[in-house]
Amino acid sequence: MENKVYVIAMAHDIPEEEYRNYVSPMKTRRYGKLLKRALVTALKCMKDSGIEHPDAVINGTALGSIEESEKILNGLVAEGEDVSMPTQFMLCTHNAVASLIGIFTHSHGYNNTYSQGKVSLECALLDAWMQLKTGMIRNALVCRNDLLTPDLKTKMEKIGMDTSQVKDGSLALMLSIEPGERPLYEIKNIDIMHRKGCKDVATIDYVSLCD
Repeated sequence: MENKVYVIAMAHDIPEEEYRNYVSPMKTRRYGKLLKRALVTALKCMKDSGIEHPDAVINGTALGSIEESEKILNGLVAEGEDVSMPTQFMLCTHNAVASLIGIFTHSHGYNNTYSQGKVSLECALLDAWMQLKTGMIRNALVCRNDLLTPDLKTKMEKIGMDTSQVKDGSLALMLSIEPGERPLYEIKNIDIMHRKGCKDVATIDYVSLCD
């Protein structure tokens, strides 16, 4: 028998002035805007759900840690190949956000990142949904995190790319097979379609459970 999958908490668009309610400015002083925002969003979602150590942390991102990548490339241009930027190098990979959340919250279970363009979130949700349905895990923190930096926006506009397609923001969802007291949604199904020469399309079949 397959489990039902519920969204029991959701967090997004947290004002910067509230960050200190979740993380110490000293601990995160070397983190860029994306990493701070992603971490705070995840921590708020976990707090609202009452789950301190989710069985899985799964992140979806179209751009990865573009801000840290820009710092490395700008450093190479300014100082040459001998530039030493270990922190930016460590944080510039696409899986840096999910890894940071796992390490920061001592959640040492399944940790994965999907970078599938505009359907990155849906890919992350599908992974968590399948594991929850089959009972491999009991809960999962699923996130979407992307940052459109000023430099990237300028370059995209210069070559005629539509910057409105980039979802600049952070979103965190706590999925669980246990509905709790006030579940938000029940996820029924997730479909992702890919056809050669066409944009990927994803649909999420869900039922709203909140008033």
